Amino acid sequence: MILFDIEKTCSDAFLANVMGVIKKVLNLIQIIGPILMMISLTVIFIQFMISPENKKLKGRIKNCILATVILFFLPVVISVVMYLCDDSFSFSTCWNYTEEVMMPTRSTYIDVSAGKKSSFLTDPNDYDEGNTEEESGISSTGNGLGRAQKIKIQYNVRDSSGRCGTGSGDRCAEIATVEYPTRTVKYYMGYQNNSGLLGGSCRSHAFTCGMNAVNNTNYSTLDLQKYLYSTGDQGVLKGRARFEKVISHFDVNATAYFEETSISESIRLAGEALDNGQPVIIFVASSKCSDLASSHHALLLLGYDENGDVVFLDSCARYPSAKKRNLEELGKCMSGDSIAKNWMRMVIFSY
Repeated sequence: MILFDIEKTCSDAFLANVMGVIKKVLNLIQIIGPILMMISLTVIFIQFMISPENKKLKGRIKNCILATVILFFLPVVISVVMYLCDDSFSFSTCWNYTEEVMMPTRSTYIDVSAGKKSSFLTDPNDYDEGNTEEESGISSTGNGLGRAQKIKIQYNVRDSSGRCGTGSGDRCAEIATVEYPTRTVKYYMGYQNNSGLLGGSCRSHAFTCGMNAVNNTNYSTLDLQKYLYSTGDQGVLKGRARFEKVISHFDVNATAYFEETSISESIRLAGEALDNGQPVIIFVASSKCSDLASSHHALLLLGYDENGDVVFLDSCARYPSAKKRNLEELGKCMSGDSIAKNWMRMVIFSY
């Protein structure tokens, strides 16, 4: 029951913050505890030298040494156990990634209710080409923008100073340059957005990336999460009501789907959208495809390669080796109805 509750609430900033405090306390204990024990041990040794016949001091020395060892190695043992159990229990997964889920008081937000929309990139031209890239040649069909003709993804992109972002837990970004028959669009995923993010950041990343591409805007993931926090939704993008709020507030031409749309129907709709040059978010489960998620994860589908496999961006840059998969195979990876009902199944954007 405890693990079930944690799975339900791990995305909440409060729980993640509590777990972060516990980890910091353990780290302090690992440093301060042994120091205090060594000081205590020194005092006991001095007392023993003055009164060597005092047998109680020998017991205190043993206890002090044992306490020093326990205080130093306890945090290490806990961290190792949590790491080894990362994909086995929701609690361990939440524990291992708790630094990525912070309270909004640690973030600097931009007010999106009024004023000029500001870029979350210091300067898009300030970023290098990344350490790897991949290009896909694609045939053109469909209406609207038409099926993507060419996709180039730049992985692990850093700025000119070699930074991935402003926070210690920030990951490097990914950029997808997609050539459609009538225009070329860039999708920016994850630029300097990780530090201070609330829970559910993978969906926020993917949605913000798709929204900026189709609306030609420069919102950051933090902008989206600040809006949700202001509405009393704790900044977490999940569920029908919250998706509808975000779509309406940011005036995005997008449709979110939940459990009422079956996985097979979702794949059919996704195929039609990709043929029409529309990006699609799908939600996948680690229980079905462990290489795509540690629990559940949002992927932004962009188009097809020359072999007919779907090319997609991973919304938190966690899985750089998994960038292509057959559309039907992706359907087998999608999260089930119970998750889709409370979180989401897919989102289709339109230009």
